[in-house]
Amino acid sequence: MDLGSPGLGAALAAATEGLDLGVLVYNAAFVPVGRFVDADAEELERAVDVNVRAPVVMLHTLLPDLQGRGRGAVILMSSLAGLQGTARVAAYAATKAFNTVLGEGLWQELGEQGIDVVACCAGAIPTPGYKRSGKGRVPGMLDPDTVARRTLDALGKGPRFVPGLVNWLVAVLLTRLLPRKAAIRLMAGNTGDL
Repeated sequence: MDLGSPGLGAALAAATEGLDLGVLVYNAAFVPVGRFVDADAEELERAVDVNVRAPVVMLHTLLPDLQGRGRGAVILMSSLAGLQGTARVAAYAATKAFNTVLGEGLWQELGEQGIDVVACCAGAIPTPGYKRSGKGRVPGMLDPDTVARRTLDALGKGPRFVPGLVNWLVAVLLTRLLPRKAAIRLMAGNTGDL
């Protein structure tokens, strides 16, 4: 289904009617690449629709069933890019920051009801979209199956998870060791050739 469509909530409700849902995973993204001021306005709006609005609609539509059962889990796929402003993918980074903060808040809010939540702040993953970008392998890159397995294993261990040692070290560097301006500049160096 079109995750950016205005009728997403009704479509999700119809598609999942009668299903016994246990784990909700939002793993979709739209990534406008390039200078923000040069981006097509419709692409920027699509990034907000797919990356922010759609997970909110999905969770608001489907969480009541998990609450009714008193158990379940939610995984929101975020990104290391969402830990600070990231040049050339600024809108994407901002939307992924939203998902991380949403996951953290829901982790606390839903934990008392038996529902665990984790926001996975993954580094680069060789997905079909990443491969189309033409960028090669980068340090810390994990294959999708490894990210999925490690993220599932992270359930019950806290609201935010960074898969892979290299990615975890990058996250610590960006969020705890470097001044904010330096972290933004470091990420800009990694997105300059996108």
